[in-house]
Amino acid sequence: MTSLAPNNANIYERANEAALAPRWDTLWQAVPYVTTMKDNPPPAALPFLIYEFGLGMLTPYVPNLYELLDGRGIRWMRLRGTYEGVERGLAFLGITATVEAQWHGRAWWNSSQLRFPVLPPSDNPLLERIEGITRLSLPMRSDLRRGVHQYDVGPLIGNVSQLNESLLDRESGIALKPGGTLWSFGRTTEIEHTLTEAEGTAIGNWIDEPEDGGIPWIAMTYPWVTATFPWSASPAAQRRALMAAWFPARPIYARLKDAAGGVIGYRRCRACHAVSQVVSGRYTLAGQSWSPASAGQVAYIEAMTDFGDADGVTARSVALVAGVTLAAGVPPGRLWLKPNDVTAGTPFAETPISLPLRKTVRERFKFLVRF
Repeated sequence: MTSLAPNNANIYERANEAALAPRWDTLWQAVPYVTTMKDNPPPAALPFLIYEFGLGMLTPYVPNLYELLDGRGIRWMRLRGTYEGVERGLAFLGITATVEAQWHGRAWWNSSQLRFPVLPPSDNPLLERIEGITRLSLPMRSDLRRGVHQYDVGPLIGNVSQLNESLLDRESGIALKPGGTLWSFGRTTEIEHTLTEAEGTAIGNWIDEPEDGGIPWIAMTYPWVTATFPWSASPAAQRRALMAAWFPARPIYARLKDAAGGVIGYRRCRACHAVSQVVSGRYTLAGQSWSPASAGQVAYIEAMTDFGDADGVTARSVALVAGVTLAAGVPPGRLWLKPNDVTAGTPFAETPISLPLRKTVRERFKFLVRF
């Protein structure tokens, strides 16, 4: 075969074809390559094949374009507009999530949220890719409203009441760009610590181990109102109850430090109680339940950072700080304190950690302090 021109080709078309005659050998050598190129395409051919399959919309979000050409891209295209399409789209990023549709009675009834069983390993650009792929995969009428993991506080719906359109009618999360998806992530770190004599003496909460004569009473440090334990309790139990009851009356902060030992910030603890172990309690730690008790012999202390408190730095240690003195002009009710906001304080229960702090993640620290 020496001509590809049709029988009705005119003289000009045949002359143009004849001008290419010296290239026929080269073109024939390319024919087998064209028929097998899709099996193992070179990088230079990727844009053309992706255009052929109509998958160009995914290229800003999928880092490895070869994954679009191994059959998964076509399967995603066929399922696009369904929740299974979302699942296949997120698989390009190695992410698993469940789509949860909004209640039909809400004004934004056509919105959905993603629930992640595992915390996504980073914020941007990963969250931008998740948002982009999900919006392309959802039905045309649906919007991606939110993504959650562990920390999920829904809105207090006040419709048909005086609370309608109030600040309570919101849900947890932070957007990384104006009008973007809300991300509401949480992560929990549990720490059990036995207070040492040096730590207890430093913060002013230490009673020596009782001997046969009982414990020495220090009315200035442990007022009589804290003596809520039974008189039949052993001196050792009384000691633990008194030391545990010392914490709730004082502001305690959680201090975060980086790898160089510099202070990242302080977060005021939101829970500080003397607790006892129960079957079903208010707090859980290490698979056990605890609830506040007047004669509790263990102290439960919890702090939780807020969205945006710290971002882009890895916390290498966390400690509790008692006796914090605020710098001049710092409001006493401020929850997150920068290093310069604190002029004095006594740390205890310092524990090494490795947590990359992120704007979208609320870090929850649970301490169980024993005596």
